[in-house]
Amino acid sequence: MRRIKLTLMYDGAPFGGWQAQPNCVSVQVLVEEALSRMTGEGAGVVGASRTDAGVHALMQVAHFDTARDIPPDGFVAGLNSMLPAGISVLSAEEVSPDFHARKSSRGKLYTYRILVSRERNPFFEGRAWRLRRTPDIGAMREAASHLVGEHDFSSFRAAGCASRHAVRRIGRIEVKGPSSGDFGLREGEQIVELDFEGNGFLRHMIRNIVGTLVEAGEGKIAPEETQRILEAEKRTEAGRCAPASGLYLVCRLF
Repeated sequence: MRRIKLTLMYDGAPFGGWQAQPNCVSVQVLVEEALSRMTGEGAGVVGASRTDAGVHALMQVAHFDTARDIPPDGFVAGLNSMLPAGISVLSAEEVSPDFHARKSSRGKLYTYRILVSRERNPFFEGRAWRLRRTPDIGAMREAASHLVGEHDFSSFRAAGCASRHAVRRIGRIEVKGPSSGDFGLREGEQIVELDFEGNGFLRHMIRNIVGTLVEAGEGKIAPEETQRILEAEKRTEAGRCAPASGLYLVCRLF
């Protein structure tokens, strides 16, 4: 039996997330169905990150086992010929049987993208959170500084999260921009990006943090309030949940 590692990119807008679940089309199920047609096996695909509905992936890692002798490049070509346009397999490689897409990694890197624009920009619809005014970047950075490190992130955890506990370690939160040099931006529009690197994230954790940092940038809360919100360990203390459309899984760190 061979173990194959896949690296995929997808636009999350049309899908109900990575994970197989009822009443929606998931990326995992589409990949599994395509693999089954290629191999004649009931291939089970394990993903590194369980991205939510509407969340994008620039580099999702997954693995599956197969008894077939199809070369790695054959899996790339075959899967891309069957998958919808919103999903692309970037590479495939045979790996050691002890490789595990989720358990072998040491962390994740996500980016959240904000478009500052008074009106809709079709190039960024479904791919960024649009704000009408530029938030105070300095205030957002100060607010973010209180969240770096290992903490109980219950205040930023969505209802229904299945994780056994809320302790996570964030190694880095970087607020970048505003920048006006991106393709598709009109005059007066800007992009603000937030990078999150950590050993794992709870359900909606990044989006709830982004919503809270934006409230600091809009002057609705003082930047130092994030320390109190963190210590409260209550979701009702944190800010609104930012839309899924702005969140990108950049890569899994191995």
